Amino acid sequence: MGEPVSKIRSTSLERGATAVTSTTSEQKLKEEIARLEGEVDRLCSSHKAMEEEKNQLLLTLDDVLNSKSWSMTAPIRSFQHYRRRIFPLMKFRRHRLKLIPHDLKLVGDKYGVIGDRPYLDLQSDISSLPTEWVELAFHLANNAETSFFTLYVDCGSGFSERDKTVLGFSGEKGAHLFRMPGTRRPVALRLVPFDTAKAFSLKSLELREKSRLQAYASILKRRLGRALLNPKAVYEKLLRIKNIYKAGGLAAVRARFLAGEGSDFYSEWVSKYDTITEEDRTLIRAEIEHFPKKPLISVVMPTYNTDERWLRAAIESVRRQLYQNWELCIADDASTKLTVREILKEYAAKDARIKLVYRPTNGHISEASNSALSMASGEFVALLDHDDELTEHALYMVVDELNRHPETRFLYSDEDKIGENSHRFNPYFKSDWNPELLLSQNYLCHLVVYRRDLLTSIGGFRKGFEGSQDWDIALRAIEKISAKEIRHIPHILYHWRVIPGSTAHSSGSKPYALTAGARAVSEHLKRRGVKAEVEILEDIAHYRIHYALPERHPLVSIIMPTKDKVDYLKRCVESILKRSDYREFEIIIVDNRSSDPETFSYFESLRGNPQVKVVRDDSPFNYSAINNRAVQHASGEILAFLNNDLEVITPEWLTEMVSNAVRPEVGCVGARLWFPNDLLQHCGVILGIGGVAGHSHKGWARHNPGYFNRACLATNFSAVTAACMLVRREIFEEVGGFEEQGLSIAFNDVDLSLRVREAGYLNLCTPFAELYHFESASRGYENTKEKFRRFEGEIVFMEQRWGEKLKSDPYYSPNLTLLQEDFGLAFPPRARKPWKNEKIEGEIVRQ
Repeated sequence: MGEPVSKIRSTSLERGATAVTSTTSEQKLKEEIARLEGEVDRLCSSHKAMEEEKNQLLLTLDDVLNSKSWSMTAPIRSFQHYRRRIFPLMKFRRHRLKLIPHDLKLVGDKYGVIGDRPYLDLQSDISSLPTEWVELAFHLANNAETSFFTLYVDCGSGFSERDKTVLGFSGEKGAHLFRMPGTRRPVALRLVPFDTAKAFSLKSLELREKSRLQAYASILKRRLGRALLNPKAVYEKLLRIKNIYKAGGLAAVRARFLAGEGSDFYSEWVSKYDTITEEDRTLIRAEIEHFPKKPLISVVMPTYNTDERWLRAAIESVRRQLYQNWELCIADDASTKLTVREILKEYAAKDARIKLVYRPTNGHISEASNSALSMASGEFVALLDHDDELTEHALYMVVDELNRHPETRFLYSDEDKIGENSHRFNPYFKSDWNPELLLSQNYLCHLVVYRRDLLTSIGGFRKGFEGSQDWDIALRAIEKISAKEIRHIPHILYHWRVIPGSTAHSSGSKPYALTAGARAVSEHLKRRGVKAEVEILEDIAHYRIHYALPERHPLVSIIMPTKDKVDYLKRCVESILKRSDYREFEIIIVDNRSSDPETFSYFESLRGNPQVKVVRDDSPFNYSAINNRAVQHASGEILAFLNNDLEVITPEWLTEMVSNAVRPEVGCVGARLWFPNDLLQHCGVILGIGGVAGHSHKGWARHNPGYFNRACLATNFSAVTAACMLVRREIFEEVGGFEEQGLSIAFNDVDLSLRVREAGYLNLCTPFAELYHFESASRGYENTKEKFRRFEGEIVFMEQRWGEKLKSDPYYSPNLTLLQEDFGLAFPPRARKPWKNEKIEGEIVRQ
């Protein structure tokens, strides 16, 4: 409408002219031209009217913008403008989720499994599902047991192992904050129970959308927690954030800050630190050329009806090895799929290092593995499942370790899982040799390599232990060798395939394996002459060992320093007296300068109890010296050092700890301690965290089983806390007790534990002895200049005495962080790459 009139007229005339044929008479042409001219005039008049209307509207708009009413309503418009910008920072939508069961039946208030593939589809009452941060609120039946689930997210291409997160539901009500898995908007949600053999309660679920601001605020509040009451702790946390940034940049800060919140930073970690480049391959091949010894490695692999994709992937992973001196011994266990035999023949024709045997009948995995093992001629044997993969530098790393430690007869590596789309996830960065953990969980698993003569000496795999045959053979092998002959390679060398029906996919997929594992551990203990019973922990598909007490129960001397705060002391003492099922104990309360009349009144009330005595110590507070002097008043064979701000939770706490403390190989025994809000305070000490030492899984919730369930299992640690520690009196005196001069307050328990370890004993922490710990209730926080200086001096003392040992805890992976107590990834890792002449600085811990 805004075109010039001349242009409109010209265009219209042209259109009219083209419409007239060559046979049109001159009169008709004139009439048509006149009609078109009239149309043009009409359009021009209309255009002029619209121009006048536009001008009038502009004048009206100008009047409005200059009016008093427009000026007075300006703040409202500004508010609406900023509201539209700020609103995305705050989200309030709630999705009520309808539970649609599959292979599940609701009986009363619990779902029972009635099929092979139990799950709950979750249907929202709102059409579009959230893409980022959410809070999943749950409501269970009263007194419901803890249940664990995997939440799968379908982002448009089906449910997969890549897009998932693990959740634990405990108590009557609660909520989980996490970032929704996947990179696209979800179209469906599915909840799969971990333990398919157990009924579970689930009344309702609600999904609450959270903005980043809301999520980060919640995480920050939880991360700081009790530290807000302690200026020193706040300062340390801020310093750690600074050091995390210096060590690994923003990626590391994000990984640490969001650890445990449903975020997958392993892919980023793999890209940065665990991807073999062409330069790496060149260096590795050069290293191989200079190996003094290049032993033949026999890779043993049984097969049965393996999917073609995974069988080819497994074989190709061996053929891609940078270390070439290997043989692949494959035993086909009478597969009914003809493609299996065809694929095996194809590869055997390609590579002379591939040996085949076809079993005439199916004998299951143990017999098939023995058939493959019978073909092995290598000095060492590596075990590979038919649908898993080795990393290309796996055998190189094995041979490098064997050259560095020629006494090695058995070694194992770290592992991760790999999905159908070749996505790597769920890495298990393992402890070095940890015999206590091995009785609760086959943490060795993959990759394992044996000296062949060791396997033949124990008769290979045993029939009847299918599903746990690899655990059984490991337990029998370690009985023949010493701990010095066992090595751990802290690198991912094995990808465990996750497909439906595999053990990697779900521990419940092979329930017979759980029973076989219990029998393997039980027989191992019997062969060693250890009186104990094995209990299956069905919730986590692992085991607990109940060690037998001696016929004559040893006396335990419970040493408890105190100063006033009689309410804490009374609760602690009364809980021990009333709730402990182990009764052979005495309580020695060491009164260090109490002045409160109520405290003395309570002491007086204890006079009539033959199990309790109070001794006075008026010396300046020195935790180490007070406890060392208190031992002189003790009559027990076992010493128990307890803080006065504890409360017994499990009646069997002392039975559990004593049954471990009397074992000849065991030194210090620790318990699992909880804050009053049911967050974990202690379940073992890890060296190097924060500079000297930190607590394993500190701050984790009760429903969380910990890093690969380790917070729920008895395991060896370098140290345990003296807030609740048992040790035999003879060991305590052998190592000289607590360090009084250099460690009057802090780290004396870590120092004692390390000296006990150096004396040849194993320290351990058991999660089955549980107490509440009202931390620092009587002594207070480190919040004065004098305490700061003393604490810094104790740090220096530990660094001077123990040096590099503080940076290399054998029970904690160098691929895990020293900046937090959450088993997060280290940015960068401290694990050495033998083909690189690089100085491994690791994470910056403190200034």
